[in-house]
Amino acid sequence: MSATLVKGEINLDKVRAQVEQGYISIQKHPFADLYIYNYTQRAQYDWHWTEETKTCRGLILDGEGNIIQRPFPKFFSADQTSPSDLIWSKPFTVTAKLDGSLGILYDDGIGPAIATRGSFISSQAIRATEILRAKYRGFTACFGLTALFEIILPENRIVCDYGDKEDLVLLTVIDNETGSDAEDTPRACADLIGWPSEVVEQFSATCKPSDVLSALCIPDDGSVEGVVLRFDYPKGRHTRMKVKTDEYKRLHKLLTGINARHIWEEMKEGRSLDPILERVPDEYFNWVRKIERTLRDSYGDIEAKCKADFRDLGDRKQTALYYQSCLYPAVLFRMLDGKDYSEIIWKQIKPKGDAPFRCGEV
Repeated sequence: MSATLVKGEINLDKVRAQVEQGYISIQKHPFADLYIYNYTQRAQYDWHWTEETKTCRGLILDGEGNIIQRPFPKFFSADQTSPSDLIWSKPFTVTAKLDGSLGILYDDGIGPAIATRGSFISSQAIRATEILRAKYRGFTACFGLTALFEIILPENRIVCDYGDKEDLVLLTVIDNETGSDAEDTPRACADLIGWPSEVVEQFSATCKPSDVLSALCIPDDGSVEGVVLRFDYPKGRHTRMKVKTDEYKRLHKLLTGINARHIWEEMKEGRSLDPILERVPDEYFNWVRKIERTLRDSYGDIEAKCKADFRDLGDRKQTALYYQSCLYPAVLFRMLDGKDYSEIIWKQIKPKGDAPFRCGEV
């Protein structure tokens, strides 16, 4: 592979290092000389956002390291973005945030195909490719450009109900060299590549970014996920930010069934939190991290207290009387007998009720 992935931005040596650290994954195409690079759950959970992890969001390279398709980089929600992260006074455009999966157009050597953010062969990628080849015969991928779509499938629904709709909605087209949108609007992008069907809705807004949902009268009833703001700079890549409605976030949380007790159960059993993280969008990662940190701190506090209180007085009856004067006698008895005491501590810190997620916690 060549040394440079994107001139002046990313070095493949840094990408390889972060692959080894578990922050970037690579999947090879089943038969083409193509590789898709994607940030991992670990990158999200550790909040490890470098130029490499942000750019590797479905980035497709060939075996020599040449860019074949380049989606827009990772972008964050308003809940995760401080005013200092963006130049708030800059102009911005607004498009709808659809509740589907990102689809990346590429050519597998047989014809145009769709990959999802981290896979050539996910169920969504396979179905989207079938739709593309059956419904849009003659449409092809354009050299040097990356067309991005929202994949809408009934089986892919989480919150928003699109009925029995199965289709691809064009979001934008990225210039592979610059990493910015090739045209200013989704409709102009569609004209550029000859896309004959639906494009994402674009709104006109002159308000502050923080007021965009109310200014556009976006319904907060779960029927709409939210909007995406694209900040337009004179030079460099466009910067995006997503703003989701409170009701969408609340319903997503309920429908994925994640609460503090689920996190506690996984931790108590010594299991990885990855299965939970795969079911929640990254807006909830701060909440998951907060719950995990609270539980670990609580466990550590009890364990430290018990280690400080532990005594073996040589006489079991006297020792027992002493333990009864301590906060956690059951743990102390386990320590005395050389037995595992972790289950007792975990029961002590079990969350009361479901400890539901609240939108303000992201």
